[in-house]
Amino acid sequence: MLTPYTTFAQHKDYFFEISGGSGWLYPHDPVLKPIAGQVSIFNARLGLKTLGDKEWQRTFKYPDFGIGISHNYLTKSFLGNPTAAFAFVNLPLFPNAVLKINFGINAGLAWGINKFSGLNPENLAIGSKCAAYGNFNLNTLIEILPRFELVLYSGLHHYSNGNTNKPNKGLNTFGAEAGLRYKINKLIFDKNVNPVPPSQKQSSIMAFGALSWKKESTWGPFYKAGSVSIGYYRTISNKSRLSAGADLFYDEGVTEYTFKDKQLKNVMASGIFAGHELTLDRFLIVTQAGIYLSNPNPNDPFYYERLGLRYIIANRVIPSLTLKAHQFKIDFIEWGLGFVLWKSK
Repeated sequence: MLTPYTTFAQHKDYFFEISGGSGWLYPHDPVLKPIAGQVSIFNARLGLKTLGDKEWQRTFKYPDFGIGISHNYLTKSFLGNPTAAFAFVNLPLFPNAVLKINFGINAGLAWGINKFSGLNPENLAIGSKCAAYGNFNLNTLIEILPRFELVLYSGLHHYSNGNTNKPNKGLNTFGAEAGLRYKINKLIFDKNVNPVPPSQKQSSIMAFGALSWKKESTWGPFYKAGSVSIGYYRTISNKSRLSAGADLFYDEGVTEYTFKDKQLKNVMASGIFAGHELTLDRFLIVTQAGIYLSNPNPNDPFYYERLGLRYIIANRVIPSLTLKAHQFKIDFIEWGLGFVLWKSK
């Protein structure tokens, strides 16, 4: 029983890396100008370099993925110094180039923020102790010893409470890091270079429901929100599928501006959307843009965006965590669940 397990475990190309650097807290809103300035960034990652055991790994040219911890020293003590736990994936952009560049995505949860309150009124960026953490970066590796590589990162770090509390302006820092990656395994494993079969041009109809809550003002109440979405999804490659469909939104927060009661006609909006999904095995990175057909909120633009993650379970059930936004400012988090209603053979 132990022999095959041990053999299997030895064929995993694990690594550990640490990196650090500095950056700049960018004041994307005029009220945040007093907190602009230099920040420090530290990261530690434990990951796996894929060897092409699965088709999606060969499709994306052998990415690496894993988990990590990030810590930032911000510009002001009243902001705090957030620590984040995250999952990451690095997708090769130019796998055949001399200098290989990867596109990195980190997503997780941050804590250690000194939230806005009556005792801490200077923090006009975030109104909660915990926040969502996201990072988009470009990175590269340079081998310096058989088991050591120099790692270089440059990208954006973002902290936001997703409009679950106010204020919700968020924090954006741009920075660069350098560090070392240590290859845990002594052996050098061969990659699976078998060609990836052509994608099946499959179609499906899926429905999603989501619940949420939000705030419209710092000292105001919490409001209920949610959405129902149904769409047509078409696979176009091993990496991508396109989507189009319709949305219904429920948002009690609109009553803070219209002063109307919470009858459905006063809190319901509808729209149509088109989008794209990047498919990493069963993980889906969702991007959609929509246009309102009707919307009782006079402060919203005529369009909206959706960005998030979904995961396919048993080919039919799809947990979903997406952000509904206006002009890339979060309106509310959609905590949802989806189902495949129909799929072509």
